[in-house]
Amino acid sequence: MRIVILHKKVYEFLLKSGIDCDYDEDNDEIKIYITIENINFKLLMKFPRYYPYEFPEVYIDDTKGLIIPHMYTNNRLCLYDTNEVLPNPQYFLEDALDIVLRAKRLLIESKKRENIIDYQIENVSFWEAKAYGRVDYLGDRNLTTHLLWRYEWLEEYNIVANDREKIAEFISNSYGIKLEEIIYERALFINIGKKVLINLKKIADIQELIPKSDLSTFYEFLCKNSGKGLIILYADNGNGKCLLSLEIGLSSYGFKLSRRNIKGILAANKGKTFKKFITRNYQMQRLFTRGGDGNVSFDKRCLLMGCGSIGSYVSKAIIDIGITDDITLLDNDLLEVENLARHLCGSDYLCLPTSKVEALKSELLKHYPAMKCRSIEENAWEFILNRCIELNSFDLILICVGNTLIEKKVIQLLKEKQIKTECMILWVEPYLVAGHALVFRGEIDPSTEKHIFDINGRFNNNVLVESKKYLKSEAGCQSAYAPYAGFEAQKFVLDFLDVYYRKIYTKKEKHNYEFTWIGKMKWARQQKFEIKAQWRSKEDRFMELKRIDNECII
Repeated sequence: MRIVILHKKVYEFLLKSGIDCDYDEDNDEIKIYITIENINFKLLMKFPRYYPYEFPEVYIDDTKGLIIPHMYTNNRLCLYDTNEVLPNPQYFLEDALDIVLRAKRLLIESKKRENIIDYQIENVSFWEAKAYGRVDYLGDRNLTTHLLWRYEWLEEYNIVANDREKIAEFISNSYGIKLEEIIYERALFINIGKKVLINLKKIADIQELIPKSDLSTFYEFLCKNSGKGLIILYADNGNGKCLLSLEIGLSSYGFKLSRRNIKGILAANKGKTFKKFITRNYQMQRLFTRGGDGNVSFDKRCLLMGCGSIGSYVSKAIIDIGITDDITLLDNDLLEVENLARHLCGSDYLCLPTSKVEALKSELLKHYPAMKCRSIEENAWEFILNRCIELNSFDLILICVGNTLIEKKVIQLLKEKQIKTECMILWVEPYLVAGHALVFRGEIDPSTEKHIFDINGRFNNNVLVESKKYLKSEAGCQSAYAPYAGFEAQKFVLDFLDVYYRKIYTKKEKHNYEFTWIGKMKWARQQKFEIKAQWRSKEDRFMELKRIDNECII
């Protein structure tokens, strides 16, 4: 009863404020009458469950042919962005009046077509509200008009990509299903540029959007697919880029489609409708624009050698920070249960023997299905010695093998200019007392070598005096391992890549750098670890980036 009284107060307040309205006691709603240029509109104000802690809802009974933006498919008017404006329960009467005035203003602007750009911007929402099915789009960076591959996995559910392998990969990684036989069809991606996307209902409406330079491709696509096919329109709706997916099905009237008659067939079908689909856009740029700040480059083709703990965290971080969406993974080890506490991959990869590269590839593609990720299950030594020339096909090489001999070999190849691309080497010390990275962008000059190696040719930048004596091994295990926590490993990787991105990656200059990260130093001092004098007083989380081809702390 108290709620009804509240609603009646709203009605009485609107009436006193000059709003033409009636209160419908049977339905507990307010009927509002608005006249604009001799056209009468009826609105219904309904009260949600948690009113007045929610705004009243306003519905329009009949649009009278107006194109009205900010309107749901059930004719409810969207008058507030509730992410920005909240109701004020103390002033619920004033809120109700403001809503009516907003509704009136919306109708006036719609009648005068002053808000047509709003309708244009919201076109994707209107499109998807009347969709038949769904398209998962895994396209790459190619935004020109081109053919795609399509697989209708379930009824009205299509997966579309540039490569057939990407579709099978997506189904396997996302749904855990390996399909033995997939029947692929073609789809067509059309870049229509900046166009008005209003009242797209008929095939003729779509044909008019297609640039003249792409009509030939459109005709050929329909001819080869018997007048039926999935089309993805890439458009600029005035507020950003969007994808609209649709399926055309032409009636050929007994004729075989050809380039000679396709225009006539299209003319005969111009009044025919088409199927609309919701588009889930997995493009990397889209994911990082909608789910981030859009400030990503993805301009490096990367090779990651070593897919253990550090390598697995590096692989994800260089994508997340926007350096790459194209990565090749190289390792020949299997993922083991002992890896789980400090690895990106989990126990779901242990049912059958699985290599680290395949597990990591699958994990990355689960997160970013449209990225490019390849795996090479090979020993790093063999790859470097036998396929060294392939290293220069990458823009950035990351070495996370934890093997001094391999690391020194890479430095030698850089010095000899057999490797000509940018290279990083990352490693950590036991208990992650410290983590290290070397970044090579320029030549290996004497200054660089002096900073990397001691007089005996050993790395001289470790923090512990003898790191090897802090290694551990389990009973029955012949190989030692470096103990450290997964959290510390992630923190080191993220801190390093943050510094790299801000202070090195964006610079044009080609220099060499040494990065030192101090982890559990306080604990190491308490345990009486033998620590080099220059680092002994450093606090946990201390970081130092130093240019080593011409010594300079940055």
